[in-house]
Amino acid sequence: MITETISFVFFHPSVISHLLLFLCGLAAGSFLNVLIHRLPRGEAMGFSRSHCPSCRRQLGALELIPLFSFLWLRGKCRHCGRPISLRYPFIELLGGVVTVLWGMSFSGTTGKIVYLLLTYALIAVAFIDLEHKIIPNRLTIPFLLAGLVFMAWKGELPAALTGGLLGGGVLFLIVLCYPKGMGMGDVKLLAMIGVYLGWERIFFVLFLASLLATAVALALIAAKKMTRKDPIPFGTFLAFAAFILLYFPDLPRLFFLSIR
Repeated sequence: MITETISFVFFHPSVISHLLLFLCGLAAGSFLNVLIHRLPRGEAMGFSRSHCPSCRRQLGALELIPLFSFLWLRGKCRHCGRPISLRYPFIELLGGVVTVLWGMSFSGTTGKIVYLLLTYALIAVAFIDLEHKIIPNRLTIPFLLAGLVFMAWKGELPAALTGGLLGGGVLFLIVLCYPKGMGMGDVKLLAMIGVYLGWERIFFVLFLASLLATAVALALIAAKKMTRKDPIPFGTFLAFAAFILLYFPDLPRLFFLSIR
């Protein structure tokens, strides 16, 4: 029995493929960390060497291995001793997990690599908005345009256009009525999400994001971690809600059936 279990764990094709996906996801998570750090600061996104944000010293090869380097360095820079943000190992681990989830959810799906790239983009947007309260056009606009091309290739351009216009249009009206409530970055993000998810799910994305944002804000206010005047990174919640709908598309139907 033990031999069969070991054989399954180490040699079964599905386990091996999931492990390979996880390792690829760790590497993708490492790149997402670079994206999250550099993009809001306007730094070059080329192949320049990574460096410590505190002392600016370039990192060696052993300091760039996803997850392992953080554990090996015990969460501190080898040069200056400053703590390494927990965001780095978390994003790397998240990259591995969502890549495995993508492999399980989109096997056999036409153009499935596009949905993986969209997943990575949502992660980047979520954490950039969380840290910097901005949503870079360099992420949303290319993915919006690429989504239109992709959906046209799939023969679903009308649904994509409708979803993008409804998503962006609803938030644009909110911005016009309450300009201090959210920014145009949120408008472009929901338009991008609408292109991929379609008009049927875009309103549930907005509903779920609003529900989560309100719950988190109320909890933080009750814990005196924020005030009513502090800005809420709504793009983070939009990205999270879009991720949920992307991987669990039947959630709206199950939700409305449960409250009937």
